[in-house]
Amino acid sequence: MSDLDLAPAGSGAGRASRRPGPDRVIIRRRTLPGGRAVTGGLLIALAAVGVFWGYSRSNRTPRQLYVIATQDLAPGERLTAADLTVVPLNIPDAAVRRQVFGSPAELIDANASVIAPINAGSLVEASEVVGRGGPPGTRELSIDLDRSRAVGGTLKPGEYVDVLATFGSGASAYTTTVVPHVEILTVTPDASGSGGTTELFVFAVPDGPSAEALADVSIAAQVTLVRAAEQPPGAPTTTVPPYPSPPTTAAGLP
Repeated sequence: MSDLDLAPAGSGAGRASRRPGPDRVIIRRRTLPGGRAVTGGLLIALAAVGVFWGYSRSNRTPRQLYVIATQDLAPGERLTAADLTVVPLNIPDAAVRRQVFGSPAELIDANASVIAPINAGSLVEASEVVGRGGPPGTRELSIDLDRSRAVGGTLKPGEYVDVLATFGSGASAYTTTVVPHVEILTVTPDASGSGGTTELFVFAVPDGPSAEALADVSIAAQVTLVRAAEQPPGAPTTTVPPYPSPPTTAAGLP
């Protein structure tokens, strides 16, 4: 029997098969990535960018300067340039940034005093200091007055006034100078907010007794402000005698 291969029907059965040729290599066609693969790659790239951005921000040198104390500060001290310096910091919280200072000049120009202990190296916060308008040692006091008794509403911050008080009425009334040559720190028109003619004056009172006298007359008497006379630097502020307390009855009342 001859060496023949049987072929399936319709493929030339009965004929001798040819010697098989070399094997065929089937190459799969390359296709573009699917939508899911593209999305996954994009997310990975975005994550890498986010990590790099966060790392670069954490290692970036802060550019904003904030005021810190150079030494321990106690309540009652008036701040000076030697007490303060600045350091670069990143403070992302806007509420915290509003409570600190970017320059020592903000505090020095406001004549700020310490009202709460501040440790060396700590940020100086708004709740720990208060701005003062008068020279060291002065007291601040406010009185609400009608413009008709305050030089017609023409007084301005920085001026000096003599504070007069009128006690009693009629023939028994008398007027005395309570505090001479006191500095006006601020003037707020219509302090009552009702559209009236009053002004709120804040004074830099030179000492404790003067502050007590002003507080007394603002309640017990009619107060008048007189624009003080011009005086050269170094001149004595007044020759007015000390303020006399109003007379009292046996019951201790005016």
